[in-house]
Amino acid sequence: MRKIIIVGIVLLFGLTLFFKLQEEPEIRVRIIPNSDEAYDLEVKEKAKTVTICYLKEAYDSNYETYVSNLRKTIPFFENALSQELKENVEIQLGNHTLYNKTYNNSAVKNTSEMTLYIIIGEGKGSNWWGTVYPEFLEVNGSEEVKYESLILSIFNKIKGE
Repeated sequence: MRKIIIVGIVLLFGLTLFFKLQEEPEIRVRIIPNSDEAYDLEVKEKAKTVTICYLKEAYDSNYETYVSNLRKTIPFFENALSQELKENVEIQLGNHTLYNKTYNNSAVKNTSEMTLYIIIGEGKGSNWWGTVYPEFLEVNGSEEVKYESLILSIFNKIKGE
């Protein structure tokens, strides 16, 4: 009887740990301006402000519902944002890999996640990005971020740098 209780406790602990370690899906946002010229960067900031309002309105704590809300409203939002910015805007929603990056001492893993792309004009400028699910705008940045290489990090640790 004691063995059954111990096995049950271990099994329960294992299942709890397994489900606790399951990562929630993310939804990321990238806003890519026409260029890095001052005017285009101002347009990007305006697009960011309008997009954040849109994403807050569409937000739902359930991942599938949030994605559904976005999919249903993207054509309308794309049209409204184009009119607001007086620029050609293309919006896409789909999986994209954001490679290993660090920003403000936070790591962004090399995973394929649902991403909302907002491309303004030719989309040749530096992008703004953020994570809007599971927590709204948990990480965001408008600066260049440093790409991390696992192999380079290992070599630097070996060298003592």
